[in-house]
Order: sequence, then structure tokens, then C-alpha cells
Amino acid sequence: MSPSPDPDQVLHPTKDQGNFIKEAETGNYDELWMAGGNSAGKTYTGKFMGAKWACFKIKPGKIWKSYEEFKNSPYSILCTGPEQKQAIELWEKIEESFKNSPFLKHKVAEITTGTRRRTHPTIVLKNGTTIDAIGLHDKGKHVEGEAYDLVLINEPADVRALLHCIEKVLTPRTWRRGGVIAGFGTPKGKKDYWLLWRQGQAEINGLPNQFYNPRVYSCYVDSRDNPFADQEKISRFLESKNEELIEERVEGKFTDSGFAAFSDEELEAITDENLSDHIDKSSFRQYIHGVDFGRKGDYTVCITLDITHEPFTLVNFYRKGGGVATWEEILNDLLDISKEYGGDFVIDATAAAGDMQEEWLNDIGIPFYPYQFGGSPGRKIALVNNLQDFIGKKMLRIPYIDQLLEELRSYPRDLNDKGLETDCVMSLALAAYGAKEYRVIGIPEPYSR
Repeated sequence: MSPSPDPDQVLHPTKDQGNFIKEAETGNYDELWMAGGNSAGKTYTGKFMGAKWACFKIKPGKIWKSYEEFKNSPYSILCTGPEQKQAIELWEKIEESFKNSPFLKHKVAEITTGTRRRTHPTIVLKNGTTIDAIGLHDKGKHVEGEAYDLVLINEPADVRALLHCIEKVLTPRTWRRGGVIAGFGTPKGKKDYWLLWRQGQAEINGLPNQFYNPRVYSCYVDSRDNPFADQEKISRFLESKNEELIEERVEGKFTDSGFAAFSDEELEAITDENLSDHIDKSSFRQYIHGVDFGRKGDYTVCITLDITHEPFTLVNFYRKGGGVATWEEILNDLLDISKEYGGDFVIDATAAAGDMQEEWLNDIGIPFYPYQFGGSPGRKIALVNNLQDFIGKKMLRIPYIDQLLEELRSYPRDLNDKGLETDCVMSLALAAYGAKEYRVIGIPEPYSR
């Protein structure tokens, strides 16, 4: 959910979350899939489900015969996702449940973020339940050969080789315990996630579904039905008038054709999980910066690329604003970036404030090239097309930055981005434009005897 609720507030599942959890507890299903829009409450469904099942050691359809049987029976929950980052994100939400509740905190025996024996984060409860966080990267090979009573998958649409991970890795881990697999995520086109989700629908578009499996439950959840969602952000999506974007990112539905300007395969190819979002300056390297200045409540984003050779590497990511930072703070930060890396800045000089921002940069001595992609639609199209070319040809290498990747995945193919968050996309596009137009070919080598 976004924004996060007040930690002192007593939380209850929404209607959609409650229905999903109740269905999981019936014992009628081996797999359950929740497809939802952005901020539809998907992760929090996993949080509620994980915390409840851990405390009561829920085995759908089973009634404990005695307290001793309940206490002595092993019980394990796995939080997972496309990478370790998403697995930990869900695990931390469950950890938050135990830390913030005066009733649940006393049920915890131990919390570890990693030991020599267990290299992944683990919560151990006094009733013997363990809650692990292990990502499905490298086709799920890091998931240990332990049996699980509940597997919670965060953002299954982003899991590489999802079908392989379900069939060859996760399902065998649940057989021994009669465990359940539950996934929560936004659709990303009709790919592996769609193939799993559609098994839970007896009918699709009013017609009988030949792939229907009565042991699979699936549902849609709409972002607008979540009282904790950022309704202002949702309204901006609706203003875009992009039907595919609205269906996928608000209604949580699978669309037939990809609406995005940048495909998931392309973004996956240029993303390096091991790359940091800040890499110190190195000697004899050439850098370029792309700056998209925020308007009113928007963010100012500055992306720095090392353009010494291809692929050009993102070495610094800066984002500040949202109505809580002054221009003085932002300009001082940009000056610090300029002092650290050197190189030229390619700035968004569009709109009335452009002249003022150019004057400010001149005053503090930051070298820049102005780019005005307002007025003529062709200027903006050329800017985005150049970024598409860079990404399609794998000329960029970027770290996993949630906000940047979310904006790239959501950027519409028809470039109608009205009402959408695009600060990161424009900043990267400006930096890529700078790499194309202002890169110096051949940097002098250092002289040594």
C-alpha cells in the first residue's frame, strides 16, 4: 500500500484482502493468485496472511488434535520474489507486524538477517514457526530443500522463468506439508503470470476456460478500492486516458498487447542487481548528467552516466523534491554532484521556470546544455526515441532502482504521459541524449615512464 499507514493505527484487511485470505484457508486450493493495480494492497495481503498463518500454524483443512501436536509440528513460511530485494520487502512487512504489535512481539523467539548457517533473513517464533526470505533469482536455485507450509510470492510477473520456478522449485517444496502457494503482483502483459492466473477462472470473457483448474484461485483487485492507496496518484493514471495503462496499473487486469515504450525483456537485460546506485568517481573517466527539474509537487531527478565506453553505466541516482525540498537545497546537491564527477549537465529547460533555472546554474558555475522538449512534440519524441534506442541496443547498464524501473515500465508507448510520474525517465533520457551528442571519443591516456 502507498502511502504506508500510521504504525500506531490498528490495521484490518480490506474486503478484497479478507476474501483472498479466507479462500486460502478453506483448503480448496493449492495455488492462489492476486492480480492488482499499483497500491491495491497486494503486499499487505501477504503481510496479513503471513503473520496470521505463522501464529496459528494454519494448515488449510486441518484441525490440530492437541496443543502438543500444534507446538511440536514443524511449520515454515517462505517469502520470495524475482530477486532477494522483493523477497526481503515482503518479509520486512511481516517482521513489522510482529515488531509493532504489543500482542505479537512476544511470540518472536529470534530474528536474524543472516548467519553462516542461514545466509538469508529468518524470523523464528516461539511456537517453532520459521519465516524465511529467499529470492527466485537464478531460476530459484537459492531456495533451500526445505518443506514449506506457505509460499508467498511478491511480484510474480517479474520472476524470470516463473513457470519453471513454480513447477520445479516451489511446488515440490509444498508437497510434504500440503502447503499453499500464494502470489501477489501487478500484471505485466499476458506472460507466465497470466498462464498461472487464468487457471483460477472458470470463464474468461464470458467463454468457458479450457485451462481452468479448480485447485487454483485467482482474482483481480482494483487500486481504487483500497482506502489506504494514494488516490491522487491513481487519479493521475486515470487522466492519462491510456486504456491499457489504466487496465493494468489501476484495475490490475492483464492486457493483450504491451502498452509500454520499454519492454520488460529490454529492461531486464540492462539491469544489474549487483550494481550500486552510487559509484565513486574514477580517474580518466567521462561523465554526463541528465537533470529533470520538478514542477510544484514533482521531484527533481539527476542521473549520472559514466560514458567512457559502452555500455554506459549509471553511477549516481539523485531524486529530491515532492514539495518537501527547497530549490536552494536541490541546487546545492547538484553542485556537490558536479564537484564530485565533473562533466556537463543536460537539463530540462522547458516551461517558464527554465530561464530561471538556467540562471541559477550559471550563478553557481555548473556547466550545462539546455534541452527544451516542450512546444514542439517532435523534440520530446526524439528524446524518448533515443532512450528507446539506447535500451533496445543494451547501450545502458543500470542498477535496480525501484522508482526508475517503475517509471520505465509504466511509460506508455504512445508517449502520452500526461498525469504520470516521468521525472526519472526524462532524466535518464536527457543523460542518454548527452551521451549521444556530447561524448568525447577517445580520452587521453595517462602518461607514465
